[in-house]
Amino acid sequence: MKQIKPLLFFLLMIFLLAGCETPPETAESVRQKILDAHGKEGRLQQIKGLLFHGHVQALNEENHGKVWILYRHPEKLRVVAELDKMKEDRLYLDGEGWSDDGGGFSKVSGMALDVMKFQVEHLGLPLGILGGKYQMRLLETVSEDNPVRLVLTDVDGLETKISVDPYRWVIRTVEREFEVNDQKLLLAVVYEEYRTVKGVQLPHRILNFVNGKPVGRTDFTSIQTNPSIPENIFSAPGDGAR
Repeated sequence: MKQIKPLLFFLLMIFLLAGCETPPETAESVRQKILDAHGKEGRLQQIKGLLFHGHVQALNEENHGKVWILYRHPEKLRVVAELDKMKEDRLYLDGEGWSDDGGGFSKVSGMALDVMKFQVEHLGLPLGILGGKYQMRLLETVSEDNPVRLVLTDVDGLETKISVDPYRWVIRTVEREFEVNDQKLLLAVVYEEYRTVKGVQLPHRILNFVNGKPVGRTDFTSIQTNPSIPENIFSAPGDGAR
């Protein structure tokens, strides 16, 4: 057998290695990896609601207690917090919001409503991605040196930035910028302690930030999928909500 000349061997190795290179990530390939990591499309499609129960701690003051978060896909949220220094019941229904701190529900608007909308969206983010709610684009080329970061844009042009674990492909951070009194306000959440619940990956710790400063921490002791609840939990005040 004739020996392969060194130059020919070198060129052959370059050709073989080039053929083995992993193709660069695209927004669509990252989207699929996110869905697979969170439970695959079949299991995610079965999720119609989530019930979170745990402990919330305000980090900017000594105030902590219990919290229940009831999410129903795609645009319903009920949050009941019983802290040392306050109690609050928040209700968000398809773009409208109400809050009750002990004197009965009153309708909210402005930043208070925007925060509710941000919360309902980030809690159901994998389901929103699955349902095609967002246009997705990568912020930079995916590599070992760069975190996987994307911009999600909804039909109204509202942008949400997320970062994704480059190894597990679960969502790690969610950010949205708001404008309040002509000033920029950045709200962010960090997801930690992912665990499997009925075949779906769900974070059991959420950290909240305002302009990069930590303001709250919630540790969930239990998360239920598709909980059985009274229908009037999601009734607008005046229509039987309680």
